[in-house]
Amino acid sequence: MSSVAKGDLTIMAVGDVHVDRADPPSVFEHVAPLLRQGDIVVGNLEGLNCDRGAPIIGKIEVGSRHLRSAPDNLRALESAGFNAMILANNHNMDYGPEGLLQTIALLDEKKIAHSGAGRNLEDAHRPAIVERNGTRVALLSYTSVFPPAGYAADENTPGVATIKVGTSYQAPENVQYQPGFPPLVTTTPDPVQQDRMVSDVRQARQLADIVLVAFHWGVSYGHGKVVGYQKELGRAAIDAGADLIMGAHPHALMAMEMYKGKLICYSMGNFVMDGFTSSHFGSDTMILKCHVRNKQIVKCSIVPARISAQWQPTLLTHEQSVEVMKKLDSMSADFGTMYSMDGDEIVVGGPRPGTPPAQRGLSIEPHRGLPVLVDALLPLPYITKKLRGIYGKESDA
Repeated sequence: MSSVAKGDLTIMAVGDVHVDRADPPSVFEHVAPLLRQGDIVVGNLEGLNCDRGAPIIGKIEVGSRHLRSAPDNLRALESAGFNAMILANNHNMDYGPEGLLQTIALLDEKKIAHSGAGRNLEDAHRPAIVERNGTRVALLSYTSVFPPAGYAADENTPGVATIKVGTSYQAPENVQYQPGFPPLVTTTPDPVQQDRMVSDVRQARQLADIVLVAFHWGVSYGHGKVVGYQKELGRAAIDAGADLIMGAHPHALMAMEMYKGKLICYSMGNFVMDGFTSSHFGSDTMILKCHVRNKQIVKCSIVPARISAQWQPTLLTHEQSVEVMKKLDSMSADFGTMYSMDGDEIVVGGPRPGTPPAQRGLSIEPHRGLPVLVDALLPLPYITKKLRGIYGKESDA
């Protein structure tokens, strides 16, 4: 354990974890000594650990598949010190309620906390509470990426915690002059489900000293851009009391944002996706370290790693870490996020002084009363002018 003073601890978090091999602990052999130094170690369980259930019908994701591995693969999590897992994603109902409930039972047996899925809606929205060294940490998780049927938990049915998102496309006014000009794209979270998430965070804030919120969100297949609803949900969670936002689904590292002094990791990338190779999977990955003092996160740093040909995360040299820092700096330029080296770790801070609020995501106030963040390959002044004409004003977000 890394804790020294009462109330101090280290939270470590990683992205997607799917272990499927004959010797499960071997996948973490290069990083387990570091992970075991964490007091709370969290990852996104990308796929079930079960041998029950049948593949659900109607999964229509292009290029996707039903994903699970044998229950014995959970030994890998134990060996590396994982004690909390994120369950809300687009694979953890692939084998129906039976597969999900078996996975949950196995995690419970191993005393690995979990959030984002359960026997019913209330269970799926209940925070996992982990206490270490006198500090209580709550974990909530949600997915906005899921099949249209058979995935979301409801009052009496097992499933995952979801936040639906609508997408609309609007042709720019100069399209007659430049056919094919990119559209304005608006992604809008379901207001009822967003409000439920906000309420969950507020309630978790009453139960714990630190609240972690995980979102399975964004666009995969190498898109590489943070889209509007991600900014809206991440910032709304922090406004409600979250201390850290952990994103997954794009399978590659993406931008980070410091919002009101709290970190939003829009995509933490793959950590282990055993046996999977894809052109849009990033080989760079990371271990996020959150240093807690007096029951508050006082510093966030990144330990960069790279996924080997054997799908094992491996720590980088100092020079390689500097190269990762430069990539993150470029990806996060719109948010003004600052990165600096502290030994072999990358410290995250910001936003950089002088970063215009509008540059961190254009926000407008539509008639329904919720912020809408617009994505387009258009100059910011053009979008601002266009939206001011539609909605009458522009606000800083």
